[in-house]
Amino acid sequence: MKKIFILSLVMILISSVIPSSITASAEEVDVTEQGDDWLHVEGTNIVDKDGKKVWLTGANWFGFNCRERMLLDSYHSNIVKDIEIVADKGINVVRLPIATDLLYAWSKGQYPISTDTSYNNEALAGLNSYELFHFMLENFKRVGIKVILDVHSAETDNMGHTHPVWFKGTITEEVFKSAWVWAANHFKDDDTVIGFDLKNEPHTNTGTLKMMSQSAIWDDSNRATNWKRVAQETALKILEVHPNVLIFVEGVEIYPKDGKWDDEEVDLSPWTGKNEYYGNWWGGNLRGVKDYPINLGKYQKQLVYSPHDYGPLVYEQEWFKGEFVTADDDTAKKILYDECWKENWAYIMEDGIAPLLVGEWGGLTEGGDKLLDLNKKYLRSMRDYIVENKYKLHHTFWCINIDSADTGGLLTRGEGTAFEGGRDLKWNDNKYDNYLLPTLWQNKEGKFVGLDHKLPLGKNGISVSDFVESGETPTKSTPTPTKPTSTKPTSTKPTSTKPTPTKVTPTPTENGSGFTVSGYIKPVFNYTSSSVMAGFKVELDGTELSAVSDDNGFFAIKNVPGKTYTIKISKAGYLERTISSITVNADKEISGETAPLDMWAGDLPVKEVQDGTINIADVVELAKAFNKVSTDTGFLTCADFNSDNSINMSDVIILAKNFNKTSAGYPAIN
Repeated sequence: MKKIFILSLVMILISSVIPSSITASAEEVDVTEQGDDWLHVEGTNIVDKDGKKVWLTGANWFGFNCRERMLLDSYHSNIVKDIEIVADKGINVVRLPIATDLLYAWSKGQYPISTDTSYNNEALAGLNSYELFHFMLENFKRVGIKVILDVHSAETDNMGHTHPVWFKGTITEEVFKSAWVWAANHFKDDDTVIGFDLKNEPHTNTGTLKMMSQSAIWDDSNRATNWKRVAQETALKILEVHPNVLIFVEGVEIYPKDGKWDDEEVDLSPWTGKNEYYGNWWGGNLRGVKDYPINLGKYQKQLVYSPHDYGPLVYEQEWFKGEFVTADDDTAKKILYDECWKENWAYIMEDGIAPLLVGEWGGLTEGGDKLLDLNKKYLRSMRDYIVENKYKLHHTFWCINIDSADTGGLLTRGEGTAFEGGRDLKWNDNKYDNYLLPTLWQNKEGKFVGLDHKLPLGKNGISVSDFVESGETPTKSTPTPTKPTSTKPTSTKPTSTKPTPTKVTPTPTENGSGFTVSGYIKPVFNYTSSSVMAGFKVELDGTELSAVSDDNGFFAIKNVPGKTYTIKISKAGYLERTISSITVNADKEISGETAPLDMWAGDLPVKEVQDGTINIADVVELAKAFNKVSTDTGFLTCADFNSDNSINMSDVIILAKNFNKTSAGYPAIN
């Protein structure tokens, strides 16, 4: 409420110096408190900040993993209207596939282009992949949808998910980890993104291969292909930077019955391996958790396991044959439970180890395939099993997209209901009403429950707070005792993933002597222009030694004599930051790329003087420049906090969030 009051105060002052017609659209912006929607695990439940159970009931929406680098339905429709109908239909979380190489490029300040669909979506004109992704996030936030970010493939490739492991070509294990750590740091202040699904469907390809060197395995080895090791190490690196994010870990495809993996070359088409394996869907085999559970130590309450599961129209597994063909629905569900679900993943929930999120399930519900009726029987079985395990079994349905050949989507060109902005797309009422709708979180009145504490979910939903206040909410979760695990995570010493930055040449006062003091700086708000990171002056108090940060936020002061210093960091428009008692007796890194020094924007110069407090004086200066662009007289460059060449609502919101902060309020560093 405090931030909303401050924003209102800002708007009142702005409206006093500019015409009311300019501020009308700004008043529609709703600022919600950030950081109140983080989730964690208690027993087999996912709970909110107050320990109240929540239910993640969502769907997948792919495209940023593909060469187009966009939600693919942008080809066919107005994507903003698509997002709105998804919220209105009660989907409270969207799993967004992306590729490692795209995240890694963003981390380096490189922004590959996305396919242009401005002919359907005028607002997307000229946006690169980074800008487009954040445009989507802002719209998800606006309608109350949360996001799980899913690394779907190593490379942006429409068939990239068929590669069995997380490394490929230049995308090494180190790059994979580095990309995730960057994402953790980037999204740590935005609780729109509540979870990271570390890697989609680690698996074993068909054909001839060496099992342990070319297939995803799960054991306690240090092998490059050991998904359990890599998932655990990556999760720990993420959580050191962003301890509030949920970590979703998928399984593999096969698991050895005797715990021994084939190392010799085997042909998987006609099986020629020596050892016997339990098979399941890609990413759906979590049998290894019994023997080698993921151990995140003090961060264990952020772990959710995430299998995938499908019906016979994706692949006719053995459990879809025989008795399943003629079984009634209850019997069919029991067959799937006994022959697939129980030992592959359901035991994790039943034994109190952790909650589960079925990250993918779904399938075709129309057409003339001979297995269609069996596919619909599977969908009913999974639907009913999810509902029976409410609050313990979460899910994201595959998928929203029209483009998924083997499953179809919630959007269709077939029979369905037209919607505004859908153009030639319709909402697939059959699939939604009969299979997905019963699994969505709703209150007794049929209103959909979102995962945001302030914003309702779409036009037909309520917030978590509304649900709690209604008295209908489940009681606080009573944690189920988990089986003991090793107190020390099993890992190999990781190779440093720190990139080699482009360094700025500082202004030394000595020639070739002394040490280097370096670090990284980052403004505390979302931005797309790398110039936001540049231009922070870093000085050693009492000397003439200084440096200026580059577009990565990196600075390096060279030739520093050994002694104890006070460091000052400043930039027009930001609260000056002072760090005392920095002892230099060797090269000194005072902050890393994954944990940079935060800087607070909003302290605008009044008569060329900044007063060290973000207060009404700054609001007035911002109001005077509001709605000006960089070519206008009176444009205040230092008030354009996000460097978009316009003083607009984004800048107002940044200042409002930092209102009343002072230079003395910066946290101390170790």
